[in-house]
Amino acid sequence: MTTDLAPRSDFDDDRAISRPDPEQARTALAHFSATGDVSRMTDEQRAAYILWYCKTTGLTPGTGAVEVIEFWDDGQKRKVAKVYPKAEAAHQLGFNHQIRVETLKEEMVGTLYKVSVRGHQPNGRTYDEVGYVSLVDRDGKRLPDHLYKNALMKCHTIAKRRLVLGMIGLSSPPEAGRRLYLGSNAEILERPSEEDRRLNDHPNEAAVSGRPRFETRTAPATDLDDAPDLRPRAEHLEPPPRPDGPPPTFKASEEDVRRWLGAWFAAVKLSSMDDDEERHRFVRQYTAGFPPGLRTDSLKAFFEAATERQAGDLLAHVRALVEDERRAILEADITNARDEEQV
Repeated sequence: MTTDLAPRSDFDDDRAISRPDPEQARTALAHFSATGDVSRMTDEQRAAYILWYCKTTGLTPGTGAVEVIEFWDDGQKRKVAKVYPKAEAAHQLGFNHQIRVETLKEEMVGTLYKVSVRGHQPNGRTYDEVGYVSLVDRDGKRLPDHLYKNALMKCHTIAKRRLVLGMIGLSSPPEAGRRLYLGSNAEILERPSEEDRRLNDHPNEAAVSGRPRFETRTAPATDLDDAPDLRPRAEHLEPPPRPDGPPPTFKASEEDVRRWLGAWFAAVKLSSMDDDEERHRFVRQYTAGFPPGLRTDSLKAFFEAATERQAGDLLAHVRALVEDERRAILEADITNARDEEQV
C-alpha cells in the first residue's frame, strides 16, 4: 500500500549530512565521465563522488547505501569499478519515490527461478522487471534447503531492486562482479580485514567503534552548479486526477457474472457436472481454501464476489475435469467395442 506521508530525505537537514567538496567533486565527475571508473580516482575524489552520488539520488550516505563493484568491461577490455546502490538503497529510493511493488508471477524456467514484479507510482506510472537465480549448484544438483531458501529470497530482492532503480533512471549492478571494500578515507582495500568488511556492510557501527568514516566527515557546504538532481519532485508523486463518474470498483458486473455462468454451463454440458447437486459439491470443495467471503456452494455467489482471474481459474479447472471425464468415457467405449468384437 502506498504511503500518504510526504517523502522525506535526510538531505533536507544540512546538519545531518556530509557534502562533497566542490572542487574534488568536479574533478571526480570529469574523471568518471572520461573513464567510467572510480578505482583510478584519488581517495578524495572517490569520497566526493560517492557523496555527490548520494546527494543527487536522495540517499543517506552514512547508512552505506552504495557499494563499489569491480567487473570486466567488454567495451574497454579491462576491469572497471563503479558505484551502485545496494538493496538498502532500493528501500530508501522506493520510499522517497512512493513506489509500490507488486509481485506478478513466480515460476521455474528450467533450473532458474524467475520472479516478475511491477512497480506503481501515485501518478499512474507503472514499470515491469524480472529477476532470475539458479537453484542448482555447479554440478547441476539441487541446492541444499538453506541455500535453496536464500536463493528464493535473493531472487525477490534482485527483481525489486532492478525495478526501483529502473523506475528512477539508475542502472542495476552487474550480477558477476567483485565487491570492493573502502577504508576510512574511501581508499580501496586490496586485503580488507574482518573489521573492514563488517564496517562496510554495517557502517552505522563505525560510530560505536569510534573509527571515522568518510561518509560522516563534513566538507564545505557548497553545491555543484551542474549537479543533476534525481530526487523525486512533487509532480512525480502527485496522483492523477480522478476521472468523472462513479469510483472504480473491482466487483464483478452483472454482465461478467452472466458471461461466466454461460461459460460454465457450456463447458459442463452432457457431463456429470451438468447437475445441480454436483455443481454445488464442486463449488463447495473448490472454495474451501478461499477467504470467508468466497466460501460458498453457490456458483453465482462465487462469481459475484470473484475477480476476473479467480473466475477464469475456476472455469479452467472445471474444463480440465470435464475433458478428463470425456476422455475416460471415450477410452472405455473403445475398450468395450474391442471386447465385443473379440466375442
